[in-house]
Amino acid sequence: MLWLYLHFPRLALEAGFLGDQRPLPQLLLQPGQHTVLQCNDYARDAGVREGMNKKTAFCLLADCALAEYDPHSEQQALQQLALQCYRHAAQISLQPPSGLLLEAGSMLGVFGGLQPYWESTRTHLQYSGFTWSMSCGATPAMARLLAQAGIELCTQNRTIMLQALDTLTVEQLDLDKTIQTKLMAMGIQTYPQLKALPRQELGFRFGAALVTQLDRLEQDNQPPEQFVLPPRFQQTIHLNYEAEHARGLLFPLKRMLLTLESYLQSRQLLCEKLLIKLEHRDGRASLMTVPSVQGSDRQSDWLALLDTYLEQMTLIDPVTAVTLRAKDFRTRQHDSHDFLGDRFPQADANRMLSLLLARLGEPNVRKLSVQHDPRPEVATGLIDAQQSRHTLNPKHWPSMLWPQPKPIDIRPYRILSGPERIDGGWWDAAPTRRDYYVAERAQASFWVFRRDDGQWFLHGEFL
Repeated sequence: MLWLYLHFPRLALEAGFLGDQRPLPQLLLQPGQHTVLQCNDYARDAGVREGMNKKTAFCLLADCALAEYDPHSEQQALQQLALQCYRHAAQISLQPPSGLLLEAGSMLGVFGGLQPYWESTRTHLQYSGFTWSMSCGATPAMARLLAQAGIELCTQNRTIMLQALDTLTVEQLDLDKTIQTKLMAMGIQTYPQLKALPRQELGFRFGAALVTQLDRLEQDNQPPEQFVLPPRFQQTIHLNYEAEHARGLLFPLKRMLLTLESYLQSRQLLCEKLLIKLEHRDGRASLMTVPSVQGSDRQSDWLALLDTYLEQMTLIDPVTAVTLRAKDFRTRQHDSHDFLGDRFPQADANRMLSLLLARLGEPNVRKLSVQHDPRPEVATGLIDAQQSRHTLNPKHWPSMLWPQPKPIDIRPYRILSGPERIDGGWWDAAPTRRDYYVAERAQASFWVFRRDDGQWFLHGEFL
């Protein structure tokens, strides 16, 4: 089997500052110890290092953003990454605290080989907002150690994998600290030196756990526990700053919508409504509902809607946390394509209608609906935008009708098709009996009709 391990070395740090895009040094502190657990590149460039005392770090920085390590936030971020990578693995396993294990062998046929699969995974991770390294391996443990060591190996060749494994030091084997110290005191510094020792002697001196760990490194292929998609989607981001303007929430929402897109597409679902909870500095909360006509599973669609809503929104108080929840799912239907390519997909019309509703408000948006009347003047009417009865008349009628038919001389026109008899109105004392034709004049197409008395009228134009 072939495994791909994704290692996120700064997962705790980047999860703690997920909604913060300010170009500042970021320090993740160990709770209760006042030491730096992780820091970003801005802080490292200023001389800050992991394990440094907080006060020492402050002396090196003019300004910085602070957060305390939160294991719950770290694990939530790992689960969100699993959702984003779900389409790239036949099975995926969480590897706390900062890794994902993907079974890659069965996916190579889908992506056309290992290299396209590797590139697709890398491209997908570039938008995650997290730092990562990844590596292939013949066993889960092999892939994990290579990725954690920063050795990005894209190969199915077991010999090359074992050669890469031989470059690891004892410190990179993820051994128990006590065992690691004893081995180094004995002069055993590298993995080749360790695996050359008799396993029976290693077990006697260091315990069976070390022998089992070494065996699994090159031989074990037992699949770990699989990650299962949750039945619902909800994500919360705690901001490390106070967002005073509504549009400042777009950045954290964009991150959450990317995960939502992966979740919906993995389950072949469309979401018709988003519920967004904004937690304010003064303890109050605001709720915002964002609907989508016919639903969507694309980040770009929801982002456009949210941009419109937030542009018109005034916050009651600065925001400190954002929660996104997806509601009202329906099964995704594959889009039907026009063979000639001269019609806009229905999805485009739905996106436009959703944007109009967001910008103008539901009471100010109406749409056309077919009425049960054959007469052109009353064959269509306006209904509320959210009503489903909106299919337009499939007949070959023009998109523009004159308010009143105009009497014409038919001789300059050339009849192209017809007649189409329309007879009705007897039920409301406005009887209509006409023969409609499509006619051409000056390279334009018109809709004309003739009454029983022989008089011709111009009623519409095909645009």
